[in-house]
Amino acid sequence: MSTPQSSPSTAQATQTMSAHPPGKRTFARFLGGFGLSLIGDQIWFVALGWAAARLDSPLQASAVMACASIPRAALLLVGGSIADRYGPLKIALSSQALRLAVMAGATGGLLLSGESALWLLITVAVVFGALDAAHMPAAASLPIHILSKQDLPKGQGAVQTLERTASVIGAPVGGFIVAYGGLTMATAVNTLLFTGALLILRTLTRRIPAAAAPEEISGEGTWRSVRSGLSYVARDHVLSRILLVITMLNLALAAPVNIGIALLASDRGWGATGFSTIVMTFAGGAICGALFQAALRSAPKAPAAIGLLWVAGSGLCIAALPLLPNLTTTASLAALLGFTTGPGSALLFGLIQASTQANYVGRVMALATFSALGLTPISFTLFGVLTDLTGLTTAFIICAGTVLASVTVAFANRVVRTATLDTSEPTTSPL
Repeated sequence: MSTPQSSPSTAQATQTMSAHPPGKRTFARFLGGFGLSLIGDQIWFVALGWAAARLDSPLQASAVMACASIPRAALLLVGGSIADRYGPLKIALSSQALRLAVMAGATGGLLLSGESALWLLITVAVVFGALDAAHMPAAASLPIHILSKQDLPKGQGAVQTLERTASVIGAPVGGFIVAYGGLTMATAVNTLLFTGALLILRTLTRRIPAAAAPEEISGEGTWRSVRSGLSYVARDHVLSRILLVITMLNLALAAPVNIGIALLASDRGWGATGFSTIVMTFAGGAICGALFQAALRSAPKAPAAIGLLWVAGSGLCIAALPLLPNLTTTASLAALLGFTTGPGSALLFGLIQASTQANYVGRVMALATFSALGLTPISFTLFGVLTDLTGLTTAFIICAGTVLASVTVAFANRVVRTATLDTSEPTTSPL
């Protein structure tokens, strides 16, 4: 298959993306605004879960949490298309402003109606989830317009450090807030956090040129735009295989860490203390791994090959987790598992961003985000089924085998192994 010729608008979009990027100071501003937004997200979901748990029935609680997650997962690809159509900075700012308005409105509504008003909880959950579907791919696309291609893996290391730190910090902070002030205080705090995030992100408008919608996007309907993004990824051998690896890693990692470790701690008699110890060491390792990649002075010449080796290491760690005899060695291996995910995912995400044409960035980032968030319920369900059918140890090994098989498929393609960050256009033909 020959490489398709780029249209003038596509070539122009790619050039605009990579020529004279604003650089590291602008990226630091982005991280500041993005970090406040991430902490607010964690507080919101912890507080919403607490409020849902206090409703009269488990069915109502489940409905509220489903209304928070389903719209986000269902609309992510549409959100990526919107980011490509109107420009990621414009959509990131607009969606952040609307998220701020939702939190402010929710604060007022909760003061008037109380925190047990089911209709209010569902309404806010649905609207906020839909806005997340637009905000997440747009925000994920911004580093491409700020950093040079060579700096994208380092940038992704910094972004992932921020995401994991926000997850570790945001959950207990959210729990502390709702313990003293309930969901109303959480939404009020989020109103302040989102205001700070919006003010910081607005400073990027002076440093990132507004992206005009390419002709291919502006002339397409929403669903046709989504289909063209999927087709673009399917044709590109680097993007399709790297996204496959990231998807398999997310599918195979979410359930073992969130469910498998809990079952393992229960079976071994380690209790809640052992479970929390293993999860915290995993989180600490993940933060250290992302920091390691962010601290490197330069990216490797073959980021895909090195990134795939890191991911293979993650797969081996998953397989070994249920085989270790005591809590200390299991927690140590969990830390190593967390560490290997940092450089691996940072390198692969950086390569994805560097290899994607500018007018497809939002849709590609939406696909990557969907693989991390939208498939989590499937991961949990499949792991439960595997555990019932084969046992806990075998379920861990099957998850590890899934990761290693996807790495093997990607590594077998020479285009993927030799992909670099320097190519201005993605390669779409195998060698």
